[in-house]
Amino acid sequence: MNITKEQAWELSLLALCVWREARGESLQGKIAVAWSIRNRVTKPGVTWWGDDWEEVIEHKFQYSSFNPDDPNAKKLPGDPSKDASWRDSLLAAEQAYTGAGLDPTNGATHYYAPSVVAAPAWTKDKNSVFKTKIGAHEFWIAA
Repeated sequence: MNITKEQAWELSLLALCVWREARGESLQGKIAVAWSIRNRVTKPGVTWWGDDWEEVIEHKFQYSSFNPDDPNAKKLPGDPSKDASWRDSLLAAEQAYTGAGLDPTNGATHYYAPSVVAAPAWTKDKNSVFKTKIGAHEFWIAA
C-alpha cells in the first residue's frame, strides 16, 4: 500500500488510539473500535467531532486516552514484533482506514465499556441506537 505522509500520520494516530482504547481486547474488539472511529470520519453532514482522522481522534473528550489527565495519554506501544496488542492495533487501524472487510459495529459512532464506566448520557437519548457488543465494549449510534 503506497501512502502519503499525511495518510501515514492518520494511520499511526488511529493505531495509537485503538491501542490506548482497546489494547486489552481481542483483534475483533480492536477492529470494532477502529471502525467506530472511521464511521465518525466518514459520516456525512456531521462535523461537530471533526472532519478528518486527526480532528476526530483528537477532539476534546471524545477518546479518553487522549485527555491530558487520563493515564493512558502518556502510554506508547512497544515493538510490534514483541507486543501482540500493538501488532493487532496496527492491523485493525489499517483495515478500518482502508475500509477493508465489513464494519463489525453496523455503523456505530460511539462505544463505551460498561465494566469501566457508567452509561454515558448519550445512551439514554431516545434517538441513540445500540448496535452490538464486542468484547467489553458496547457500540452505539449516538444522537
